[in-house]
Amino acid sequence: MILAVAVFAIVRMSTPDLVPVAPVNTGGVTIAGQLTMTQTGPAVSAHLTISADRAATLRQLVVRVRDEAGGAHDFPALANVAVSTTPRELVFNGELTTPGTYTYYLAYQLTGDWVSLPPWQTIAIR
Repeated sequence: MILAVAVFAIVRMSTPDLVPVAPVNTGGVTIAGQLTMTQTGPAVSAHLTISADRAATLRQLVVRVRDEAGGAHDFPALANVAVSTTPRELVFNGELTTPGTYTYYLAYQLTGDWVSLPPWQTIAIR
Protein backbone atom coordinates (compact mmCIF):
# COMPACT_ATOMS: atom_id res chain seq x y z
CA MET A 1 0.00 0.00 0.00
CA ILE A 2 1.35 3.40 -0.94
CA LEU A 3 0.64 6.27 1.36
CA ALA A 4 0.61 9.66 -0.23
CA VAL A 5 0.76 12.78 1.83
CA ALA A 6 -0.16 16.10 0.41
CA VAL A 7 1.30 19.17 2.02
CA PHE A 8 -0.31 22.50 1.52
CA ALA A 9 1.38 25.75 2.44
CA ILE A 10 -0.55 28.86 3.06
CA VAL A 11 1.38 31.90 1.90
CA ARG A 12 0.47 35.26 3.28
CA MET A 13 -0.01 37.58 0.33
CA SER A 14 1.11 40.84 1.89
CA THR A 15 4.31 42.76 2.44
CA PRO A 16 6.94 41.00 4.52
CA ASP A 17 7.83 42.11 8.01
CA LEU A 18 10.74 44.53 7.75
CA VAL A 19 13.55 44.81 10.22
CA PRO A 20 14.68 48.38 10.88
CA VAL A 21 18.23 49.02 9.65
CA ALA A 22 20.29 52.11 10.27
CA PRO A 23 20.99 54.12 7.10
CA VAL A 24 24.33 53.59 5.40
CA ASN A 25 26.67 56.58 5.56
CA THR A 26 27.31 57.45 1.92
CA GLY A 27 28.68 60.92 2.65
CA GLY A 28 32.34 59.86 2.50
CA VAL A 29 34.48 60.25 -0.55
CA THR A 30 36.69 57.43 -1.83
CA ILE A 31 40.28 58.49 -2.50
CA ALA A 32 42.70 56.43 -4.61
CA GLY A 33 46.37 57.20 -5.02
CA GLN A 34 49.61 55.80 -6.34
CA LEU A 35 52.71 56.93 -4.47
CA THR A 36 56.36 56.36 -5.40
CA MET A 37 59.61 57.82 -4.07
CA THR A 38 62.83 58.78 -5.79
CA GLN A 39 66.09 59.72 -4.12
CA THR A 40 69.01 61.91 -5.14
CA GLY A 41 71.43 62.09 -2.20
CA PRO A 42 69.51 63.26 0.87
CA ALA A 43 66.80 64.82 -1.33
CA VAL A 44 63.72 62.63 -1.68
CA SER A 45 60.71 63.28 -3.91
CA ALA A 46 57.35 61.60 -3.48
CA HIS A 47 55.41 61.38 -6.74
CA LEU A 48 51.66 61.03 -6.27
CA THR A 49 48.83 60.37 -8.68
CA ILE A 50 45.52 60.91 -6.88
CA SER A 51 41.84 60.79 -7.80
CA ALA A 52 38.46 60.38 -6.11
CA ASP A 53 35.04 58.96 -6.87
CA ARG A 54 33.66 62.53 -6.93
CA ALA A 55 34.91 66.10 -6.66
CA ALA A 56 36.10 67.05 -3.19
CA THR A 57 38.58 69.32 -1.46
CA LEU A 58 40.97 67.72 1.01
CA ARG A 59 41.71 70.01 3.94
CA GLN A 60 45.22 68.56 4.12
CA LEU A 61 47.24 66.01 2.19
CA VAL A 62 50.61 64.69 3.37
CA VAL A 63 53.16 61.98 2.72
CA ARG A 64 53.91 60.51 6.13
CA VAL A 65 57.38 59.04 6.62
CA ARG A 66 58.51 56.97 9.62
CA ASP A 67 62.01 55.76 10.46
CA GLU A 68 62.69 52.34 11.98
CA ALA A 69 62.30 53.74 15.51
CA GLY A 70 58.92 55.29 14.64
CA GLY A 71 60.22 58.86 14.36
CA ALA A 72 58.23 61.16 12.06
CA HIS A 73 59.83 62.71 8.96
CA ASP A 74 56.65 63.84 7.19
CA PHE A 75 56.89 65.91 4.05
CA PRO A 76 55.29 69.37 4.22
CA ALA A 77 51.50 69.04 3.97
CA LEU A 78 49.47 70.61 1.19
CA ALA A 79 46.27 72.46 2.13
CA ASN A 80 42.95 72.61 0.28
CA VAL A 81 43.82 70.06 -2.40
CA ALA A 82 41.08 69.64 -5.02
CA VAL A 83 40.54 66.06 -6.19
CA SER A 84 38.12 64.65 -8.75
CA THR A 85 37.58 61.64 -10.98
CA THR A 86 40.39 62.91 -13.22
CA PRO A 87 43.79 61.74 -11.88
CA ARG A 88 46.02 64.56 -10.68
CA GLU A 89 49.79 64.43 -10.27
CA LEU A 90 51.55 66.06 -7.32
CA VAL A 91 55.16 66.05 -6.11
CA PHE A 92 56.25 66.39 -2.48
CA ASN A 93 59.89 67.19 -1.74
CA GLY A 94 61.83 66.52 1.44
CA GLU A 95 65.11 65.28 2.86
CA LEU A 96 66.06 62.10 4.65
CA THR A 97 69.62 62.63 5.87
CA THR A 98 70.05 59.64 8.19
CA PRO A 99 70.75 56.28 6.52
CA GLY A 100 68.15 53.62 7.21
CA THR A 101 64.88 52.15 6.06
CA TYR A 102 61.87 54.44 6.09
CA THR A 103 58.20 53.58 5.73
CA TYR A 104 56.01 56.02 3.83
CA TYR A 105 52.32 56.36 3.01
CA LEU A 106 49.72 58.90 2.01
CA ALA A 107 47.36 60.51 4.53
CA TYR A 108 44.62 63.08 4.12
CA GLN A 109 42.15 65.06 6.18
CA LEU A 110 38.75 65.68 4.64
CA THR A 111 36.76 66.97 7.60
CA GLY A 112 37.96 65.96 11.05
CA ASP A 113 39.94 62.76 11.39
CA TRP A 114 43.02 61.85 9.39
CA VAL A 115 42.76 58.90 7.00
CA SER A 116 45.87 56.87 6.15
CA LEU A 117 45.92 55.11 2.79
CA PRO A 118 47.71 51.79 2.36
CA PRO A 119 49.92 50.38 1.10
CA TRP A 120 52.74 51.24 3.45
CA GLN A 121 55.91 51.19 1.38
CA THR A 122 59.59 51.42 2.25
CA ILE A 123 62.64 53.21 0.92
CA ALA A 124 66.24 52.53 1.93
CA ILE A 125 68.45 55.59 2.39
CA ARG A 126 72.20 54.86 2.22
